[in-house]
Amino acid sequence: MGMIYISAAILAFLLSCFLTGVVKRLALRYGYVAMPRKRDVHSKPVPRIGGIAFVVAFMIVSAVSFLVVRPEWTFDTVNWFGIDRKLLAIWVGGSIVAFTMLLDDLRQMSAWKKLMFQVMAATVVIASGISIDILSNPFGQAFSLREVSIPIFTLAGNTYHISLWSDLLTLIWLVGMMNIINFVDGVDGLASGVSMIAATTIFILSLSVSVNQPATALLSIILSGVAAGFLVWNFPPAKIFMGDSGSMFLGLMLGVLAIISGGKLATAFLVLAFPITDGILVAVGRLVRRENPFTTPDKTHLHHRFLNAGFTVRQSILILYLISITSGALALHFKTVNKIITAFFLVILLLVLIKVLNIMATKRGVQ
Repeated sequence: MGMIYISAAILAFLLSCFLTGVVKRLALRYGYVAMPRKRDVHSKPVPRIGGIAFVVAFMIVSAVSFLVVRPEWTFDTVNWFGIDRKLLAIWVGGSIVAFTMLLDDLRQMSAWKKLMFQVMAATVVIASGISIDILSNPFGQAFSLREVSIPIFTLAGNTYHISLWSDLLTLIWLVGMMNIINFVDGVDGLASGVSMIAATTIFILSLSVSVNQPATALLSIILSGVAAGFLVWNFPPAKIFMGDSGSMFLGLMLGVLAIISGGKLATAFLVLAFPITDGILVAVGRLVRRENPFTTPDKTHLHHRFLNAGFTVRQSILILYLISITSGALALHFKTVNKIITAFFLVILLLVLIKVLNIMATKRGVQ
């Protein structure tokens, strides 16, 4: 069984690396490049549509893996068009967000249109039955989010419902994850590296005795492989950027994988502690300043704070990689109650880190 994971990871890595090189050449030929802006860390034009390369690689490798090599590995007993409905929804939702955000990379799209397509992609995923159904309670019985359930229609003998609280929380989670990974894609190699680490953590979690989900493990290691293949080109100094198409695809996939690998928010938060905490703090800061929390450009992200404090780009992302690896290891080690406590202290440590970085930046005369 182990060979399927190794083979899928290697194929995903090689195909992503190859296709990224192809996209880079096409982007340079047709002028699809990111020009340096005041808040950017790059000083010359860089191709900006690289995300579509690893999206295509992910689709190809996952299709071969699940439809040809391991058709018996499924996420659900219900099929849509002869394909596991959850797998198909992941592909369709991922395609929606990737290709609509590619249009945004090529021609600027309004924030409301982007949000509409994000909601559309998340809704497709939720319609397949992927949702957060239970909230763990460290002090007693867990909370069920499916108590308010409204039947909508019946198809092929299966009745589909809207579970108000479950579906709403899942929608917020998935749309939030798309924007959070997009937030951290502000410095070379960060979004791709953090996504690779998070996907690898979910892969290990899915193979644990308590979870035992080989299908989730396979999809996770494929995502890790394509992110690693792109990182070859994206590690600083980056030769290509992933753009919104890539960052939001990674966010959606990580959000989905975090749910289907156990559906526990404490686990998901720990696996993705750094980008989630950073994204929330940045959004709250913008709201306090009465700015758009999603589209206002600034330099308040954690990676910007490292740069302002005097760290190089490489030093900054390597430290953030280490933080991500540490939080992933904690997610694998602790049980539910301890995960919640650990997540709380991890957030406190990140806040302390931000304060220290601000002091260092002030001493350097950088505001």
